[in-house]
Amino acid sequence: MTFSVAPATRADRREVRRLLAAQFEELEIPVPAARLAAAVDGVFEDAARGAFLLARLEGRPVGVAYLSYQWTLEHGGKVAWLEELFVEAGTRSRGLGGRLLAAACDHARAEGCRAVDLEVETAHPRAGRLYARAGFTSLDRRRLSRVLPAPRRRGRPIGGNGR
Repeated sequence: MTFSVAPATRADRREVRRLLAAQFEELEIPVPAARLAAAVDGVFEDAARGAFLLARLEGRPVGVAYLSYQWTLEHGGKVAWLEELFVEAGTRSRGLGGRLLAAACDHARAEGCRAVDLEVETAHPRAGRLYARAGFTSLDRRRLSRVLPAPRRRGRPIGGNGR
């Protein structure tokens, strides 16, 4: 079994999008194709935003990881947020997820990151066990999110009472 992980290039965009779309579909997270394509392209346009790693089995793309970069006070500098890690269902239970995760952590370290943070849904205990085996510890926190409306047109004040 020949397995490899390498940073994805612009030439890999279609495979990256395909794998991410499969993950979102599996998790029942609605992400329109156009939004996903624009977000993926945004990472390839500016490497400071993050990096995709593409996992290949016998040369065929079967997994993807996405690290987005942040500057945090808690860790005292640059960190990677492991936003996505996905291995196709038909290739699971072979240790590929663990190897992709290790490659993602190695990549983050090489990029100068002080930590790798992630979240895992409580409904996915298998993923939680993968991260625990790799040395991730659970934090007693709850992540919240708020989707913001599109920005106002230029020349209009943002926030406050608009005066």
